[in-house]
Amino acid sequence: MNYLIYGEDRRHAYLSALLTNAGMTMQAPADLLILSPKESFRMHTEVMKEHCFLWGGPAGDSAFIKETEYRKIKQSDAFRTKNSDYTAEGALSIAIAETDTALSDTPVALLGYGYLGKSCARLFSQTGAHVTVYTENPEERAGAVIDGFSAKELTTLSDLSGLLILNTIPYPVLDSLPLSVTKTPAVLIELASVPCITKELTGLRIVPAGALPSRFMPVSAAALIFQEIMDALKKE
Repeated sequence: MNYLIYGEDRRHAYLSALLTNAGMTMQAPADLLILSPKESFRMHTEVMKEHCFLWGGPAGDSAFIKETEYRKIKQSDAFRTKNSDYTAEGALSIAIAETDTALSDTPVALLGYGYLGKSCARLFSQTGAHVTVYTENPEERAGAVIDGFSAKELTTLSDLSGLLILNTIPYPVLDSLPLSVTKTPAVLIELASVPCITKELTGLRIVPAGALPSRFMPVSAAALIFQEIMDALKKE
């Protein structure tokens, strides 16, 4: 089987070695095409076989893929959970570096309670941080409470003073809220692919934090992707 990889991603070198060791060849035309999130499958159709397997790429390529014979490898629940755990580890490293107080003394506002939100809630609470989940999804709020966390509607956010905010919602959900930072500054670690706030807010410092598994644990993250791809290919 032939494979090709495009895009800047620290996981790719390790992933390429794993695929080669598994007997695959890096050459065109590709049976398997792997892209970083900033690459588009539309730009690489000339090197892809008709029924090429696809991994990665931007979410915006979904409609294009549905119109073709290409086969996008769907991420399993197990993969998404483990990848979220890796992302949460990276977020914790950033939080420690970007704040001046111990996490046990820092209130954490967690936006969203999907796979990544759950991983962040578990890990940050283990440091002694008080985590409050903010989401408009009532099922997510109920799930957070069952898991032992405080949970509130996102629209109840107002004064962000002193908060460490972790965003996992890929939508500008904070733009419409009357937010302020009246006392001590707040830090927002942006984990989502789309920022939760696009307007400027005095006292709020935003730390972009995309692709954390690639940045902090590329070897483990590459092995995770490799296993997910191999499992998917075995099912075909």
